[in-house]
Amino acid sequence: MVALLKITFILSLILFLHSYLFYPISLEIINFFKRKKNPKHETDEHGLPIISCITSVYNESSIIESKLISLLESDYPKDKLNVFVGSDCSADGSDEIIHKLTHIYSNLNFFPFKQRRGKASVINDLLDEALKKNPKSPDHIILYNDANVILCRDTIKKLIRNFQDKDIVLVDSRIIPENLRKDGISKSEDKYMNLEIRIKNLEGEIWGAMMGAFGGCFSIRSNFTTKVPVNFLMDDFYISMSAMQMGGKCINDLDAVCYEGIPNQIQEEFRRKTRISAGNFQNLTVYYNFLISRPVSRAYAFFSHKVLRWIGPFLLISIWLSALGLAYSIPDPYLYVFYIINIFYFVLPIADWILSKIHVHVKVLRGIRYFILMNFALLNGFIKFIKGIQNSAWQPPKRTVN
Repeated sequence: MVALLKITFILSLILFLHSYLFYPISLEIINFFKRKKNPKHETDEHGLPIISCITSVYNESSIIESKLISLLESDYPKDKLNVFVGSDCSADGSDEIIHKLTHIYSNLNFFPFKQRRGKASVINDLLDEALKKNPKSPDHIILYNDANVILCRDTIKKLIRNFQDKDIVLVDSRIIPENLRKDGISKSEDKYMNLEIRIKNLEGEIWGAMMGAFGGCFSIRSNFTTKVPVNFLMDDFYISMSAMQMGGKCINDLDAVCYEGIPNQIQEEFRRKTRISAGNFQNLTVYYNFLISRPVSRAYAFFSHKVLRWIGPFLLISIWLSALGLAYSIPDPYLYVFYIINIFYFVLPIADWILSKIHVHVKVLRGIRYFILMNFALLNGFIKFIKGIQNSAWQPPKRTVN
């Protein structure tokens, strides 16, 4: 029994650390010895492909005008840029703002849906409209982008230049968080996002196997995109993995920059991470075969970067339970190990919560509390997945503002 507890404890700890520490280090080492880099050459103006931008909107009146103008006023040729916007039964004045812009921009196509169905249904319908105007082809690019993400003037061109490589079928952008504040969790989320961006960029550079676009703004050849099941919450991951399943390479371009306000309230981020977690397990039911199919590099990336993250809460529980059993069976040294684990799991997060009530913000404590609670959110998402998800409709999180 003691031997089994030791194996469980060590294996759970190694697997948990692998996803967050050992795997990123392995990517850095592989990238260091990798000779070939993916060249990026600016595309000739006459060879630019047709772009269809797809945006689902639900109650984004505070930002939707700025967002659409960032698309419509980009430095991409207007005759090759079509914008398709669908409102998922918005009730905050978003529809009126978008409708007003259709009188100014002839390439803005607006579809105000009268029934609340969820993002997946909206982007599926918009994809149909985009393909009516321009059929599927390698030179017709779909640009999926969220309603709260602001593009730079050159973002689209930066994304599109990568498609000169015929093997590349999906290119993700770099999302830069805005309005970071020390009184909440936005800075902790920023650090997490920076780690994710680095990992995704290395996966793309090394293998062309970036494990899922961030979703805020990514481009894909129209002949490699696919409709998303209407009850799926993580449409970006589904589309990305489908493109890889069809044999395409997926990468991230750090020079293609967008800006997004991120949640600062831990309750909002907990709710968002719960939704993401539930969507992740939905995708696992579809793409589990990636774990046992070639190429091996893709299986390694999927297991290390995604699957281990998704089961992270169960690994943390396994670590705690096995440490408890070892502390009872072999107090020296496992009782002290158990104490350390409880300090990390409970004492430090509670201390940060107490300090936050008196407006004291310690960066390290906030990071630990954020990390633990987000793993609880992953567990909560798994529970929601088990209960069943009927549609992809959800309430957007409140984000930091100036």
